[in-house]
Amino acid sequence: MKKKYEFIDKQSLKLVLVGDTGVGKSSLASRLSSRPFQKEYKPTIFDNFAATISVDGMPYHLSMFDTAGKEDFDKLRVLSYINSDVFLVCFSVANPDSFTNVQDCWVPELRHYIPDTPFILVGTQVDVRHDKMERGVVRTSFISSKQGMDLANRIGAASYLECSSLSDDGLEALKSDIIMASQMGMESKCSKQSQCCACKII
Repeated sequence: MKKKYEFIDKQSLKLVLVGDTGVGKSSLASRLSSRPFQKEYKPTIFDNFAATISVDGMPYHLSMFDTAGKEDFDKLRVLSYINSDVFLVCFSVANPDSFTNVQDCWVPELRHYIPDTPFILVGTQVDVRHDKMERGVVRTSFISSKQGMDLANRIGAASYLECSSLSDDGLEALKSDIIMASQMGMESKCSKQSQCCACKII
């Protein structure tokens, strides 16, 4: 008789944020952990945050690792990738270079070291885009939502989200997508193994 397996929801997750320097990774991790928004920019070498979030009435504990975007810290950064459940690949909608580097640098790095771990593409600092629009200022260098969605489809992201750590726009949706992506990753691992720690026999 063939055994059947049922997926068990994992409630303690390791989340790693990657992306260029200055795109708002630290601010995003800080707000996800309910810390106040820090206006002063301080370059990160390595930092970690902890948070308990609730999605669909279920609590999840997040261990978040904020990584440095500079090449000088490549070897240190990849050490944080071990046993990760979900990655947030971040770019600033106000920084086209950071958007380009998602496909040219960050996704290739993740595919090299952890090819089976799901990632979410996150467009940060959308408050800057909205602020300029409200003032009637036209700036063609902003990355549009459509551009972000198109890139997410090309690179195989689990989803695409835009958010602002200043206004908290999009953070609740991001929390839900983090859980969704982690479940996708676990189900994928279970399908490739006869049995794993995320499954039980039914």
